[in-house]
Amino acid sequence: MNQILQEKDRQTLQKRFESLPNTVKLVVFTTGRSPETSELLSMLIQEVISTAPSKLVMEQHSIELEPAVAQEYGISHAPAVVVRSEAKDYGIRYLGIPAGFEFASLVGAIEDVGKGDPGLSPDSRLMLANLNRPVHIRVFVTYGCPYCPAAVRLAHKLAMANDLITAEGVSSEDFPELANEFGVMAVPKTVVNDRHSFEGALPEPQFVQQVLRGASTSSGLIIVP
Repeated sequence: MNQILQEKDRQTLQKRFESLPNTVKLVVFTTGRSPETSELLSMLIQEVISTAPSKLVMEQHSIELEPAVAQEYGISHAPAVVVRSEAKDYGIRYLGIPAGFEFASLVGAIEDVGKGDPGLSPDSRLMLANLNRPVHIRVFVTYGCPYCPAAVRLAHKLAMANDLITAEGVSSEDFPELANEFGVMAVPKTVVNDRHSFEGALPEPQFVQQVLRGASTSSGLIIVP
């Protein structure tokens, strides 16, 4: 079976991952409804793990056969991968295959979790500290979009910085029904709590403001002044 990662990419990942201070766990969810895509995601994550087995571990579950685990992680669509530390689930998810430009989203999430720091500015952290109810962020992307990883990375950083935030990168190609449900016509498109949406790879301050705006206009959600 052919390898997905090229040798030069494996070497680069090895150097980047082996220096991480914390172990990162990649939790893969597969589904019998998309066996080929599930197998591809599993193969990709296994290859990523093999670049730094002392720093990366993999756990795999079937969304149909292990519904309790899927429910624990809030995973309703698969294939999907959760990027977490051994001690904590930060709410970082990716639905579909992080391929093409989106591979950078996976690598970035691994590095942030491995370092234990999302690298957000103090101003962003201060604004996020005002949240007092759960926030769910979906960032719809495509494999060939060079701007999409920046939006996914910011969403994942917000999730890591605040326990009330869960953030998903969503492959529009792997989940066209979700893309249609949320009217995705251009990517990246970010949807907050299934109500508020905005397009484009915004700079960090504007991205945070848009997420907070979406949270404040969501039903039953209040931002503490």
